[in-house]
Amino acid sequence: FDLEYQGQPPEGERRWGSVRALALMDEENQTTGFFGTLIDVTARQQAEEQLRKLSLAVEQSPSSIVITDLQGNIEFVNEAFTRVSGYAREDVIGCNPRILNSGQNSSELYENLWQTLRRGHVWTGEFHNRRKSGEEFFERALIAPIRQPDGRITHYLGGKDDITERKHIAEELDRHRYHLEEQVVRRTAELGAAKAAAAAAAG
Repeated sequence: FDLEYQGQPPEGERRWGSVRALALMDEENQTTGFFGTLIDVTARQQAEEQLRKLSLAVEQSPSSIVITDLQGNIEFVNEAFTRVSGYAREDVIGCNPRILNSGQNSSELYENLWQTLRRGHVWTGEFHNRRKSGEEFFERALIAPIRQPDGRITHYLGGKDDITERKHIAEELDRHRYHLEEQVVRRTAELGAAKAAAAAAAG
């Protein structure tokens, strides 16, 4: 008999216990008694609950989350990654994130990324990527080493946000600003010419 239960002492916080009981049998297969153990498993339950919360937070994050091994092979992606990239999990597990590369990212960008990570530092930057559909998009990324309790780096964690719309808006604003500046320069020149013509006519 195995059972985990939650209880609360007369004074104190609620705790989890694990009960395991065995029936003691005689030679005629008759129950003669029971032997049991009771173990406090509150710490384990709390750790499992914390793990469940973290798992839900990662899975439901609006940012794309990617976990790779030290060679850059993908071991985990969340729902946001599949939604943004168009790739299903089974399409990318075991692949390098460069599967998204549009060909517009420089080799220097990747060299800087790997040099930063191998020094144990956090890298931030932008990628010009391509979805499974072929559509190009931009991502702002933060990639960090994952360290074990003994300090060893065993994986890399990437968090990425699709900034395509933001970049398009910024580019549109830049175009409007440039157009306005051109208009101001032209209008100023026109006014200057008009003033000069008026002065010449009056002289």
